[in-house]
Amino acid sequence: MTTLSVRWRHWYLRALPAYWIFLFCTTHFPRLRLDRLPEQSDKVLHFAAFGGLAFLFWRAFEAAGSARAGSFAIWATMILAAYAGLDEYLQQFVGRSSDWTDFGCDAAGIVAAMLILETLRRRSARRERRSRPITSSQSLS
Repeated sequence: MTTLSVRWRHWYLRALPAYWIFLFCTTHFPRLRLDRLPEQSDKVLHFAAFGGLAFLFWRAFEAAGSARAGSFAIWATMILAAYAGLDEYLQQFVGRSSDWTDFGCDAAGIVAAMLILETLRRRSARRERRSRPITSSQSLS
């Protein structure tokens, strides 16, 4: 992926914790009702909210210089999916219900974001390798 400017690095490093706190608070309001939305549309909200969390997680770690290895997408997905499960579990203590379907949508949003970002990272790395000039030591091997 492209190199982030200093301004964007600072923004992502601040946006991730702010969004994560916002997400936690909104998923733990007691008896939150979304009556004006069509039935099952909360599943789309779960997908988008946790996909957004995954995007910011990736970009914040990229800004910190830690999202370069291919294994990053795997461990980041595991961490975020574990958080999504914990989030669903904790909702029962604030008068809401824990729902496996919500967790599935959370996880699907995380996986979708990570797959897209990892694909873009690999394409960018491939492009960079192709654009580097070949040195004499590389041409002999």
